[in-house]
Amino acid sequence: MTKQELTIQSPEDISLQKYKSSLIASGGAMVLFAIWTVLRSVVQLDAILTSRADSAALMPMVSALISLSVIDLFLKIYVGMSARQEGLGRKKKRPYLTLGIIIAAVSVVSVLYMLFFEFPEAVRLYGLIVPIVTMAVEVTVLYASLDLVISARKVRKLEKEMGRV
Repeated sequence: MTKQELTIQSPEDISLQKYKSSLIASGGAMVLFAIWTVLRSVVQLDAILTSRADSAALMPMVSALISLSVIDLFLKIYVGMSARQEGLGRKKKRPYLTLGIIIAAVSVVSVLYMLFFEFPEAVRLYGLIVPIVTMAVEVTVLYASLDLVISARKVRKLEKEMGRV
């Protein structure tokens, strides 16, 4: 875009572009956090299985954790890729936005749970660095999911106001 084209744009166009860029970034973050969640689950599984002698008795819990990780992976990838597509100008239906709200709600619960229940025990087991990094990533997931939802709503509202729907 040339300098002249930038000066001709209306404030609504600039806001729309800002929210679309934010939607693209948040969508990409969701995909990265999906990968992070799987890696974290693998590490947790390894810690559970190596610390217990009766690992056969833990198989139902391990199966549930693997299932939840796979569901989380596909959910975040779907939401992230859909958000990126909408940010790039391709229309998407509402399901990804609803799923984004669910991810944000689960992130709030996850951050609160980690803060009040897991954090003190993790500090005792691993020291201060690992729990702080884990908490920082979870808070970033929360921020990205909230940013994704807010940006998607703003994009849709601005496009509707501008008659581009």
